Amino acid sequence: MLDDLGLVPALNWHAREARKRTGLNVVVFAADIIDSLPDEHRTCIFRLVQEAVNNAVRHAKARTVEVAVRREHQNVNVTVEDDGAGIDTRFLRGLGLLGMEERVRRLGGRLKISSEPGRGTIVHAALPVAELGQRNGHETNSYLVS
Repeated sequence: MLDDLGLVPALNWHAREARKRTGLNVVVFAADIIDSLPDEHRTCIFRLVQEAVNNAVRHAKARTVEVAVRREHQNVNVTVEDDGAGIDTRFLRGLGLLGMEERVRRLGGRLKISSEPGRGTIVHAALPVAELGQRNGHETNSYLVS
């Protein structure tokens, strides 16, 4: 689905499926420009969102999750915020978080998890990308890992 339809439709599909399966209200905010990212970035973002939403359902007992994916300067910022039970950040090595951290780090990015018991969780990733500017006098929407 990610390859055929693009990142934004795949994220919206995942949100609908999570809603159908669990009743969780998943809201996605993403600009179509992110569909022009390299495959590695799109896959990383989709898997990160997928894992964070699944954690919100399984562990946090959240009712709502907001997903935001935005291009800002030389980064793509991904934020997944839930209104669930929160987690004790001293014990962050489970819940698939290591896999998220590894994917983000492989692309030169940073992953930050903020949470307090009873106050939900925010997963934020910043993935670096650099615009290629012009190629042979033509504008391009391609991106390259910096």
